[in-house]
Amino acid sequence: MNPPLPIDGVLPPDLQGTLVRIGPGAGGGVLGAGGGAGGGAGAEDDEGSVATPSGALHAIELRDGAAVSYVTAPSSADANVFWQAGKVLALAESGLPQQFSRLLQPEEFDGGLRVPVASHVHRDSVTGGRILFGVEQGTETASPFLRIGEWDAAGALTHRMEVQLERATWQHDLGVTARHIAFIESPTEFADFFADEGSRQPAIPYRWTPGAEGWVGVLERDGDGSDVRWVRVDPCLVTHVLHAYEEDDGAGGAMVLYVCRYEVPEKGQPIDLDVPVVDGLGIGMSLIDGGLPVLERWRITGDKLERSQVDERLVEYVTSDPLCEGRPFRYGYGVEVAPNWDRSVDREVDHLGLLRFDVARDEVQAWNPGQYRTASEPLFVRAEDGRSDDEGWLLTVVYDATRGASDIYVLDASSFGRKPQAVIHLPESVALPFRSHGTWISADRYR
Repeated sequence: MNPPLPIDGVLPPDLQGTLVRIGPGAGGGVLGAGGGAGGGAGAEDDEGSVATPSGALHAIELRDGAAVSYVTAPSSADANVFWQAGKVLALAESGLPQQFSRLLQPEEFDGGLRVPVASHVHRDSVTGGRILFGVEQGTETASPFLRIGEWDAAGALTHRMEVQLERATWQHDLGVTARHIAFIESPTEFADFFADEGSRQPAIPYRWTPGAEGWVGVLERDGDGSDVRWVRVDPCLVTHVLHAYEEDDGAGGAMVLYVCRYEVPEKGQPIDLDVPVVDGLGIGMSLIDGGLPVLERWRITGDKLERSQVDERLVEYVTSDPLCEGRPFRYGYGVEVAPNWDRSVDREVDHLGLLRFDVARDEVQAWNPGQYRTASEPLFVRAEDGRSDDEGWLLTVVYDATRGASDIYVLDASSFGRKPQAVIHLPESVALPFRSHGTWISADRYR
């Protein structure tokens, strides 16, 4: 049996579960805590041949104050990962999920899907169901569609709806409340960048359409998609939705969204239409239209939308307490980013640390992991006796450039800004960069 991972500090005893993180591939296989890589299977492409995995899954189990195991497995899905109905499901930017056991053994996907879905899948914090979506590009004779579905807690696809679109726009995330879904139309469109045989499309095959209008579509979750309510918004691009909820449970309550909003090219502005909106470095690593996003509050009442900026700092990879998803909340968390102006370094974006947003007071706190260290998406885990969405722990993977390796930092969310409660040291061969997402699986969901 492999020894536990080394830890500095004291791991909170109520952290009982598994952290799963998407990251780069490194030959694949399964590792114990301190073990070596074994063999693993790649994903099959459309012709049935084995494709080279472009990513990997990494799972670290925490139990009884120790990091008892670390495993990894290759995966061609390199964007997001979540847990549903006893399975680990990994997603690329678009496509069908890849399915794994909790110990990251590959399995045949059995989720009832036949059309690709986007990489963000929201969980209903009350029912345990999942809301998923995807944009179907359309053809010369068929219109594009936004397709939305819901899985129940057992993993069965129980509800479907579709919205006919004028064009296929890049939609990376949704706003989901107890009763509604909001999707955001940006001035983008699907583009076949590489029509030559044998060439591969970029991960995000969308280009700008300067001058296109901005819209938010609002749907009833129990509808069929025909009841979409269109709300005008200044043209923009939204990558991630921090949180969405309704101000009251009645039909007349406003819908509130907190979004990462990017500026977009204006009509007449010189723009290269032969390159994708986001380059190969990915969201949070690339400047989009030369900039990075701020967090905004959008309040939708009827067909009116009011925007307000939460803070002037730039932020990406925003998260909140999963136990509040779709319901009112107070605290959100994200990664503070900034344009990199040092042309001697081959990157477009600097990552400065983490931010905590108190949306009730419009206050923001910052935490920095230290020189030469880069923090990634923070995941909130509520304490066993926690009664609010800052009474718990933040888990963030921190890359240490001096060692070329990564650690897991455990921060007390209620004492944000202080030194970590614990630091879990991953094997020296493991280097997880900023890009991509992770998930926390509470042990009571698999024991």
